[in-house]
Amino acid sequence: MQRHPIARHTASSLATRKTPVSSPVTQPKILFWSLAAASIFFTRALLFSTWLSRGPEVQQALSLNTAQMGLFVMLFPLGGLAGILFANALTLRLGSRMVGTGIFIMGAAAMATLGVSLVEGNLVVSAIALFAMGLPMAIADFLGNFEGTAVDRLSTKSLFPAIHAAFGMGMLLGAGGASLAISSGWSLADNYLLVAAVVAIVSVWGSLQFPNRDKPLSRPRGEERTMALGAWKEKRTLTIAIIGFSFIMAEISAGTWVPIALTVSGFSGSAAAFAFGMLWIVVTFGRLIGGFVVEKIGRYRTVLLSTLVTASGILIFMLVEVIALPFVGLVLWGLGMSMGFPMSVAAMSDEPRKAPYRINMIITVVYISSITVGPALGSLGEVTGIYVAFSIPLALMILSAILSSATKPLEITDSAPEEPAKV
Repeated sequence: MQRHPIARHTASSLATRKTPVSSPVTQPKILFWSLAAASIFFTRALLFSTWLSRGPEVQQALSLNTAQMGLFVMLFPLGGLAGILFANALTLRLGSRMVGTGIFIMGAAAMATLGVSLVEGNLVVSAIALFAMGLPMAIADFLGNFEGTAVDRLSTKSLFPAIHAAFGMGMLLGAGGASLAISSGWSLADNYLLVAAVVAIVSVWGSLQFPNRDKPLSRPRGEERTMALGAWKEKRTLTIAIIGFSFIMAEISAGTWVPIALTVSGFSGSAAAFAFGMLWIVVTFGRLIGGFVVEKIGRYRTVLLSTLVTASGILIFMLVEVIALPFVGLVLWGLGMSMGFPMSVAAMSDEPRKAPYRINMIITVVYISSITVGPALGSLGEVTGIYVAFSIPLALMILSAILSSATKPLEITDSAPEEPAKV
């Protein structure tokens, strides 16, 4: 049986592994470490989903037209792109505990500020708050993947897909909570303040469960810069980044354009909203069971299967006028893409010494994808129709299927392996 994400060591060999003297680590138990990583995904999604779910009210509060609203919402991923540029260096220098605590306090404060400024109709403060909310969330994205892959490497089970499943849970809870808040007459300020408090409490607890590294893991600046730039020059790393980009493109395409496409086809607004919720339920389910799939067929075959299932789902959805099975297509779409990106990140972590730089690289690609997917599909959809525009993620899935062998596990070559975690 092939283990994920790299060729696993036996329990006896794990027992002989030691942390290098230059970077002593007190390892938490596997359970608390994995829950801590999951909490980072959960709270990040809860914040994002809550803000996004009340988008129409945000637009109304600031008196923005459609074009202006499009520019306004881009501030979140732009902040993220700014944050991810130094996420790796910050984490390696200060440690996950300090960084996690700081960024989530900042993100929660920015969300609370955003709520108040929206109620007051202050566009300038709202724009600054939204940018300031996106910046730490990108660092949190890196942090969750960095610690998630670290605990996954030391576990005899494939934990990383389930850790990623927490993101779907946060998305669903955020959307459901926002809907309940709207029906109860809560203002944006009240809703955002409550969620900000939950995000801060849960994520700070999670951050404090991460390994307590007595010394920073940072290297001389010249070496750090060389390794960071080197990640962008490695053929395998670039190939995996393309696969990760493709799955993120499919994910954002589904979340942004599927509800719009359904309403264009004559479906009601409630049906479109149901489709969005169903999609994330399927994605979450796929990630919860994903670890078993990886342990049975291995990472590479999981990625290949994911590309084919996702492509099938997109194609069925595109043919809504012919076979009229859009919800079947969405189920396959969500099930397929649920495992693609987590496995891409896992493949970046095969060599622990280079993992932070490679993970930082693929998360950077994610935020570039977040900015480009809207204009790309929107522009093509304006000319050809929105359903034809889904040919972009479809083509990328086919390309990823061809490239999927790049995710095959690498043997550990690092001279400084990690200490086994407590069980």
